[in-house]
Amino acid sequence: MRSWHVFTAAALANVVLMVAADTASRVLHAVSAIAFTVAALATRSPRSGRGS
Repeated sequence: MRSWHVFTAAALANVVLMVAADTASRVLHAVSAIAFTVAALATRSPRSGRGS
């Protein structure tokens, strides 16, 4: 499993937790979901998903 898969899964988990959380935790889950999405995009190779 590539590292960007792990970051993508973490971002999705944080989105799910954000929906289920109360107001204070919702902000923290939103921030961490954004951070994991940025990390996933940064670690993904430029040729991923294009037949390789």
